[in-house]
Amino acid sequence: MRTDIYSLIQDASQGNWSPLIKTARQIPGKHWAEEAQCDGHDTEMFVPPGDGPYEEPGEVRAKLGVSLNRPLNLCAACPLAVAARCLVDSLQHDEEFGIRAGLLASERSALRSAWQQRVDDDAVSRALGGATAALGKVEREAVVARFAADPSLDPALVARGLGVTHAYLLKLARRHRKRSAPASSSASASGAPASPAADAA
Repeated sequence: MRTDIYSLIQDASQGNWSPLIKTARQIPGKHWAEEAQCDGHDTEMFVPPGDGPYEEPGEVRAKLGVSLNRPLNLCAACPLAVAARCLVDSLQHDEEFGIRAGLLASERSALRSAWQQRVDDDAVSRALGGATAALGKVEREAVVARFAADPSLDPALVARGLGVTHAYLLKLARRHRKRSAPASSSASASGAPASPAADAA
């Protein structure tokens, strides 16, 4: 059975992002949109009025009716890898509006939220090795957490992977360790609570 974009979306909505990301990687480079069926068409039709991240998808489809046929038919005619790349690109850039990969903005809303909370372990590993990439907030936090816990990691490489200075990386690691420390470790050995001055040091 042929995989379609909706199967990939279903997997992603259940937390399995790998099939969608793997399919999207089949169209590398920055000119991927030239292979999309929408290339050369009026982009206004892909941003229908009344559709947005806080709208109810069923109501939007009912309200807009047949005006959605043309853009959705163009999306349906896209090669699978192009549709996957279109969707992943919109999620990476947190695009709130517009039809992407055959999904209305209102239909992508839950996926956008899930994407922002996902951790791409490959991206985290690459960043720890010094490769720069677009990382979400949760992924950046994962890089800092791994760096803070593993003294064998090269701070210069990790800083480059995050796009920050060495000094700022060390500051982020200290903050992470402080937030992650058990409450009991902030008390002195005598059992007295730690002073606020000690925390400021």
